[in-house]
Amino acid sequence: MLFCILCSIHAMGQTAFYYYQGNKIPLTLNESKICINIPKGDEKLDERILSNVEVLQEVLDNAFGMYVVTRQSFDKLTSHDFWEEDSKAVILTSCYFTENNEEVFATPYLNVRLNKEEDVDLLNKYAEKYRLKNCGNSSLMPLWYILSVTQNSDISPLECANGLFESGDFAASVPDLAAADDLADVTAVRSFTTAPIEKSSSIYDLKGRKVQRPLKGIYIQDGRKVVVK
Repeated sequence: MLFCILCSIHAMGQTAFYYYQGNKIPLTLNESKICINIPKGDEKLDERILSNVEVLQEVLDNAFGMYVVTRQSFDKLTSHDFWEEDSKAVILTSCYFTENNEEVFATPYLNVRLNKEEDVDLLNKYAEKYRLKNCGNSSLMPLWYILSVTQNSDISPLECANGLFESGDFAASVPDLAAADDLADVTAVRSFTTAPIEKSSSIYDLKGRKVQRPLKGIYIQDGRKVVVK
C-alpha cells in the first residue's frame, strides 16, 4: 500500500493541485526530495532509517517524525535489506513547488471542515473508505477535523483531501502542506491553534506564501496552524 501512495503522487507531476477556498491551486512535484514520516515510539526503526539518509528538514509531531530527504538519499535507503520490512511501517509523502516556486512538503494530514456538526458520521464513513484515521477536532473549532493517512491508505493525503472536497459533502478539505523554508530548523508540533498572531512572526498561507496582512482563514506560523476569524 505504501508504494501505491508514492507512485500515485509521482504520476501527478505537473498536474498536481489542491483546493483552497473552492479554487484549484497548482503544485509541481519536486522530483529531488521526498518526505519520510516515521511513527513515534519505535526508536530502532527511527535510528535505522535516520542513520542512512541525509535529512534536509525536520518537523516533529505527536504521531510522526517527519523528515525531508533527498531523492538520492532515499534511493540508497531502499537498497538496504531492512527497508523491505521497515517500509511497511512508514508513510511516504511528496514535496512540491508552489506556483511561486516556493517549496512545501505534504505531511500525512489533511484538514476537513464540516458543514454542520452532525456531519461527523459522514466524515467517519469517508475515513473508512479512504482508510484514514480521524484525529479529532478542537472545542475551539468544532467543525474542523484533522485526519491522517495510514499505512493502509491507497492514495496520498493530497488526493484524499481533493476527493473529500469534490464529494460536495464538506465545506472545505485541504492537505497539510508545510513550508519547507519556514520549518528548516524548527522542531514543531503540527496542530490547530487559535493563538493570536504576533507581528514579529512570519505568517504563511497554505500555499507556502508569506502573508503580510492575513485575512480570515487558516495560516501557518512558527510551524503551527493558526486560524484568523
